[in-house]
Amino acid sequence: MSRKVRLERDTIWLSTADLFSLLVGIAVHVILTRTFSDGDYGRWVLLLDLFYLTATFVDLGLPTLIGRDGERLGAAAPDLVHRCLKIQIRFALPIILIGGAVGWLWVGESNVWLVASLILALSACVQILTYAHRAALRSLGESRQEAVVRTVDRGATAVAIVVAASMFGAHPIALALATFAGPVGAILIAIRLGEKRLQLTEGGVSLETEKAGGWELIGLGLPFLLAAVALVANVRVEKLMLGLLSTPESVETFQIAWLAFIAGYAPILSVRAVMLSWFGEVRDDRERLRHRAKRAMYILSLASIPGFFIGGWVGGLAIDAVFPTYAGDSVGIFDWLLIAWLLALLSSVPLTLIQVSAQPLHYAAILWIGIICDGIACALLIPERGVEGAAHAAIIGAGAVLAAATYAALSPSESIS
Repeated sequence: MSRKVRLERDTIWLSTADLFSLLVGIAVHVILTRTFSDGDYGRWVLLLDLFYLTATFVDLGLPTLIGRDGERLGAAAPDLVHRCLKIQIRFALPIILIGGAVGWLWVGESNVWLVASLILALSACVQILTYAHRAALRSLGESRQEAVVRTVDRGATAVAIVVAASMFGAHPIALALATFAGPVGAILIAIRLGEKRLQLTEGGVSLETEKAGGWELIGLGLPFLLAAVALVANVRVEKLMLGLLSTPESVETFQIAWLAFIAGYAPILSVRAVMLSWFGEVRDDRERLRHRAKRAMYILSLASIPGFFIGGWVGGLAIDAVFPTYAGDSVGIFDWLLIAWLLALLSSVPLTLIQVSAQPLHYAAILWIGIICDGIACALLIPERGVEGAAHAAIIGAGAVLAAATYAALSPSESIS
């Protein structure tokens, strides 16, 4: 088996799966907005975002190590995947309990929401546990199979949500159990496909991840953990800050605009995931790395122009058609978020170059610079401008990331020029 990572092909596979997942996710949110009332949809969104953030700590940055080194490790890749998964499982239980309790204290209401919070926290952690085998598939050129896992995750959850909403209405426990269906199906398929592909690996070179023990792997993954948490917080900080400084209704308005924004942001994450493996293959060959980086930047720059205008047009129409109740306020917020999308797209190449460099901690630091700038801007702008202030803060955060990433990628220690 000699299937290799290819930027265009693998990005198309993952982006297609993400597009399907997003369309299904939007359909689910349509159901939820029409099912929940009295701000409960805003509470649900806050819980989901909180648990996406807390569950990321289970990641530990280990799937990123697999995605970066899997292809070069060859026959040693299966052992790395298994060691990483065992470590992650040990961290999952306390994260579930702590996250569930914090979520319930935040939204309050009743013991029903406590049970729902624990189930949602469990669901988020199980989803994270699929990442090890997903990263292995991607690093071995099987992004098409990773796309299957992503599709099952979202598809099964959507079907379960429709059934739960039709049978139990806005019952938080029933809807929380429905969200568990996707991660369970995804992890079973990810393990099966991943193990089958890993059995075919052979050869390989000796790398630091090959024989690293548990704590050594955690240490190696720490920069990527900080980055993973930052990636999750980066697109949710505005909603979390609105939850702290404003009302659940404000969160609902921003969420509708955010759904249209994230439809365009998901392909950015897909191309970064593919570039991580693509750049990682040649990270010790400066000339080839420079060639690949320039090629990727050229492609993304071309894609940014139609993406901005066509995406803005389609997104605005979609909000108006799918969420007419929120369209009056949310379309204008989405227009501002488009600027943040463009800045995020242009920062992809320099960010990924730093991620595969000898100093990956700089990658996490840059993302946290963006979050800090975004958070400060939220604290200053939300009390005065409300939801629009949160959108302006998103632009400030994305601009800070682009500026810092470009500067770091061109610095003498990490320059590809």
